[in-house]
Amino acid sequence: MTQEPLLEPASPALRELRFAVLDLETTGGSPKARWGKDGRFIQPSEITEVGLVRLSGVVVEDRYSSLASIQGFLPEEIQRLTGISLPMLAGAPPWEQVALKLAPQLEGRIWVAHHAPYDGSFLKAWLPEGVWRRHRLICTRLLAKKLIPELPRRSLAELCAFLGITNTRAHRALQDAEATAEALQHLLQRAEDRGMDGETFLAAGEVPWGKV
Repeated sequence: MTQEPLLEPASPALRELRFAVLDLETTGGSPKARWGKDGRFIQPSEITEVGLVRLSGVVVEDRYSSLASIQGFLPEEIQRLTGISLPMLAGAPPWEQVALKLAPQLEGRIWVAHHAPYDGSFLKAWLPEGVWRRHRLICTRLLAKKLIPELPRRSLAELCAFLGITNTRAHRALQDAEATAEALQHLLQRAEDRGMDGETFLAAGEVPWGKV
């Protein structure tokens, strides 16, 4: 009796993919404590705000955002850039509470951020390993490099300008997450027009956790 060959599982269609588009605002650039080049000890940066937009294919399902209180310092330049102030954070829940609300909303989805190595480094440091390790991390900046090669620079602002997306409040987490989600919708449409399947699309934008 001959045995039937095992079939490879079919790649999901683009519109079957379920996404969690994230943006984080933070107190600085390093989620882990480190020693600076000048010999100073640098405390880890903290998350001040999270924004989340969940999509099923190109359809937005819901949104979530929260400020998070911090234990350390909030630099003046960060306050000017984001508009987030210490009085705003004083009444916010601690990160542990925010994470407990956030994690179930991320479960079973593909995580997406515009500069995924940056946001991913904070998610990796500030969420339990059992949460982040079983999810894929996708970068819209990498996807834009693949799908919009004519665009020489791919910051979120430049990508939004190219695609005609209006970001109502740059450097606030929910508004940046909404802009990234809209960019993802455009990128999905471009991928669909090229006949890409779900796995090819994800592979073009994936950032392995080992590189975060």
